[in-house]
Amino acid sequence: MAVILFVEDDAVSRRSIANFLRLSGYEVHEAENGEAALKLLSTMQFDVVISDLNLPGKLNGIDILDALKTITRRIKAILITGRGSEEIKSKANSLGALYLEKPVQLQELETALEWRVNR
Repeated sequence: MAVILFVEDDAVSRRSIANFLRLSGYEVHEAENGEAALKLLSTMQFDVVISDLNLPGKLNGIDILDALKTITRRIKAILITGRGSEEIKSKANSLGALYLEKPVQLQELETALEWRVNR
């Protein structure tokens, strides 16, 4: 079973997507901002990080992807955003992350996640 860190500031979206992923058989841990995500990343091992781009606080989704480069164990990532652009998509891809635009369809997210886990 893959262990996922899901970073999303909108509590309703975070809970509903996290519950969907749990029902799909994943172990899911949640963070509401970049700082909480980095704290979890320093104390636990994850297979995949799914992060919103726009987060409250000092760190956004790109900052989280940058931080993943410093972790010795390779963690796969998916970046989701409602304010997408080709520049953000290119940056996410250059950091090794899949890029999905909101509103994310649950089946689309699950397909992307399966692809990331099995790659």
